[in-house]
Amino acid sequence: MFYEIWAWVSIILGMAMCGVIIYFLAKKDDDRQKEEAAREYFDAHGHWPDD
Repeated sequence: MFYEIWAWVSIILGMAMCGVIIYFLAKKDDDRQKEEAAREYFDAHGHWPDD
């Protein structure tokens, strides 16, 4: 009985971790897009947007 409970707990935790990994892989990377926009601004104007 004890081993069956831990087997189910490990299955549930494994599925949850797969969900977390898929979430992070599917999440858009906004920081990368912001950095690219700042670099394009720098190329066009010669200074960073926050200067």
